[in-house]
Amino acid sequence: MKIVNRIIFGLIVAVGIMLIATITDEYYRSRAIIGITQEKLEQEAYTDLISAAYFHETPVYEDIVIQNNQEFLVLIYQAAHITYENNDLIVLDGFQLLMIQQDGNQLPEYFDVTVYADQDIEVGYTGFNLYNLGLYSIFNPETQGSLILENYYRKDDIFQTIEKIVFDKEGETIFELNVSLTQDMLTIANALETYIEENNEAPSKEIEGVNYNEPLQISIRDKVTRNMVIYLVVVVILYYLIFIRKPKTLGKDKVTEGLKRDIDRLKDEKKSDL
Repeated sequence: MKIVNRIIFGLIVAVGIMLIATITDEYYRSRAIIGITQEKLEQEAYTDLISAAYFHETPVYEDIVIQNNQEFLVLIYQAAHITYENNDLIVLDGFQLLMIQQDGNQLPEYFDVTVYADQDIEVGYTGFNLYNLGLYSIFNPETQGSLILENYYRKDDIFQTIEKIVFDKEGETIFELNVSLTQDMLTIANALETYIEENNEAPSKEIEGVNYNEPLQISIRDKVTRNMVIYLVVVVILYYLIFIRKPKTLGKDKVTEGLKRDIDRLKDEKKSDL
């Protein structure tokens, strides 16, 4: 039975370790992202909020949109990722949508987004309000990518103009954006492909016609280590109290209060005899 109890204790400790690491990581990482985002919004450094590494600093669409007593600055940039496919570097380009709320009630934390293009093309995304900061963007729930990828809007190998972006929650439209995003707005892919052909690697800095965002690095290892040490100290103390420390017992049974008094009386009598 003692072995079983120790095994159960060990399993509980292992689960606790995972929870401590996960909760600490999520808490401090989210706090860091919120701080960075608020700073960028205050500085109006909107290109720093683009999630893709490669982009063009001039938006292909920029407008103040007012709907339902809500005001948004809507920015759409051309952006791209570079990934490996069959050991070859492939450029995946498209559009990055950013919306910054300037007035009115905020949209929900999460909502559905549908992008409509010519030839009856419809592509679904998930929209989000980043930590309820009034900064909105979208991601593909299947790939987790944040770009409106160009290759999703091709029909018969021809890019179909994107005309409308609709936000809805539980079937009710909460925001609608009329746009005209065309093939000729996407220019950075050619520059990236040329660089890859000449250098056999992806650029890690700005090149002609393409801006570059350094990957965001958030280190919270020291905080995770601190919390893990505190947790393990508590675990050691509990282990000692549960499995090591021996209670006062007589044989296998705990000493009752009455028996304790009898033992103390016998000790006193022995002392008086002396």
